[in-house]
Amino acid sequence: MWKIIALVSLASAAPTSNIDFTPLNDFSLKLLYNTYAFQESYGQKNVVISPLSIWSMFALLAEGSSGDTFNELMSELRFPNDMRVTAALHSAVSGILLRRDQDVTLDGVSGMFADCNLNIHQDFCQYAKNFDTQVFLVDTSNTTLLANDINNFICRVTQGRIAEAVSPRVLENLRMILVDGLYFKANWTHQFDPTQTREEAFYNYQGKKIGSVNMMYHKAPHNNGDLPQIGAQILEMPYGKNEQLSMLILLPFDGMPLQKLLENLSREPLTWLNEFQTSEGLSEIDCYIPRFKITSKSDMIPPLMYMGIRNIFDYGKAQMPGISDSPLYVSTTIQNVNIEVTEEGTVAASSTVVGLEDRILSQRFEANKEFVFLIREKQSGVIVFAGVYAEPSLV
Repeated sequence: MWKIIALVSLASAAPTSNIDFTPLNDFSLKLLYNTYAFQESYGQKNVVISPLSIWSMFALLAEGSSGDTFNELMSELRFPNDMRVTAALHSAVSGILLRRDQDVTLDGVSGMFADCNLNIHQDFCQYAKNFDTQVFLVDTSNTTLLANDINNFICRVTQGRIAEAVSPRVLENLRMILVDGLYFKANWTHQFDPTQTREEAFYNYQGKKIGSVNMMYHKAPHNNGDLPQIGAQILEMPYGKNEQLSMLILLPFDGMPLQKLLENLSREPLTWLNEFQTSEGLSEIDCYIPRFKITSKSDMIPPLMYMGIRNIFDYGKAQMPGISDSPLYVSTTIQNVNIEVTEEGTVAASSTVVGLEDRILSQRFEANKEFVFLIREKQSGVIVFAGVYAEPSLV
């Protein structure tokens, strides 16, 4: 049987007004909840994903699907019922985050590597091109050369942080490969002084010490507050002079398990994303944030199936006639993401593989226990990266 593979990581650009991104963020937080639940059961407590990357790729696959496959994707990707609105949302996502200035870089690239003998429907190719996907005709039987081309494609955009997105073995018998890479590097608006970084204890929700971290410190004006509806204290730390991107750190209230906070995030209305922000002058906060680094490789099929996306993974049921005359189903969805948070700022990169086969005195915020973090574009509110830091280490 023929196979198709798609390697993705978010690529988007400037904010688009009059688009409601709430459904997309709802999908993102549910995916984080299910991903953590799946990986934590195998003992992996530090998790980072790019939910917008997953959403974008399956939104593209939805364009080529039909029947129950299409209906599940429409429902679980939170698509509007109006297809014109859906297309506008997909277009806005494709162009929401791509930016480059002196202290913030968010760079993405996407491509479709198609076998020159595969009959891909032109409508599907055109739809992909509408979202800035480059199309290449290749010999997919030469997996060594193809893997090298794809890895170079991803390596360039991720500045070398993801050097081997795919191996020749993974490409065996594949007919089409969708590739998308993302690189994010941003300096804090208010950077931390490295001379203030100290080794400190790190605790679980029960107050038991579980390790040590290099705790960074600064005192700076930030949005912050308590969110009883989700059970967390929140801090927003912006990036760059324009402050168009920021990291949110969600610190569970004392005694609240991390799993419960993630469950609350996946179920509560997303009004809390704006409730803690103030239009008045920001007060200075004593901030204690651990320096951390996470490299996460996640099988995304179980979390997506938990959410209700099942048909597309079933070789007997998947329906994607809009892509090719060959019957297809998704057999692989793996995402690689790495993130490093330091006194200077944040660097992150991701790639996703989706394979288809034929069928203190002032206010204080101290992140010295398990927490959730989100990176979002502030004008639209779109969540770009989401993660959990629960297993401390000295970095």
